[in-house]
Parts: sequence; C-alpha cells; structure tokens
Amino acid sequence: MVDYSMDTNTISQIYRFYYKDRFPSFWLNFNALVSSGRASSVSEVEAELRRRAGLLSAVQELKQLNQDFFSQPSAEEQAFVARIFSVPRFSDLISAKSMANGTPVADPFVIAKAGASMGMCVVTEEANRPNAVSIPSVCNHFNIECINLEQLMRREGWQF
Repeated sequence: MVDYSMDTNTISQIYRFYYKDRFPSFWLNFNALVSSGRASSVSEVEAELRRRAGLLSAVQELKQLNQDFFSQPSAEEQAFVARIFSVPRFSDLISAKSMANGTPVADPFVIAKAGASMGMCVVTEEANRPNAVSIPSVCNHFNIECINLEQLMRREGWQF
C-alpha cells in the first residue's frame, strides 16, 4: 500500500473542481485516504494554500480529517532538501521572485517528504518538461515515484 505526499496544485485542483455535491463518491474516497494518514502534505503547502483565495476552508477541512495532514519537516526530510539543493540546477525550484518576497515554496519539501520515506509517492499536477526543473524531474533524479491525481485515482481503484 502506497502513501502519498500531496503538492499544492493537486489539493487546489481537488477543492476547486471536485464539487462536493457533484462528486460525493470522490469525496468519500479522498476523505478516507486523508483520515487514514495515507495522503498527507507539508507545512509549506499549508502556507501556499492559505495565500490562495478560497482555499482556507480546504486547509481547515484537511486538518479536521487528520490534524497531522500538514507536517513540519523531520530531520530526515530537511537532510533530503539539502540533497536536492546539492544538485546545482535544482535551485530553480525556488524562483527569484519567491526568494525576494519570502513567499512559501513547497516543492522541495513535498519531494523530501516522499524521498525520506520508504514507499511514498509524490502527487502533483506538474508535467515533466524536458530540460526544465519541476517536481517530476527532481523526483526522477532521485528515483521517487511521481504521479498526478488521475493516476492516484486509478491506482486506488476509484471509479465514479
């Protein structure tokens, strides 16, 4: 059984497009995944979601389902973030604008959560673009499985 480290864009997509009254079976499955602790994320994702209009309720709902959904990085995860940034081209995970403004940047922490855990998979809606630094390209470098929401649903056997 695989656990999932969820990126901001996946959580945002879920809460923006999977209307609860239109997709009740999706929400039963998703809420069970979160409640069981198999789907989780990091505090930086929480910070990113809090900055986006209309997603504060998502943060609150996820914490009600599992108070530990947005975890602080462990020592192992922090060490993994250092491994990511030891590869010079991966510094592009943090934009100059984010560095200048001090805005939250979750990508390296989402990757590190999976990288520091055995059998954890990253879930993101980012595409793997040749010659670009993205979550999928960093995951590929470190042999971390990386899927999108549709692939998660297929893997979990969700049908609607």
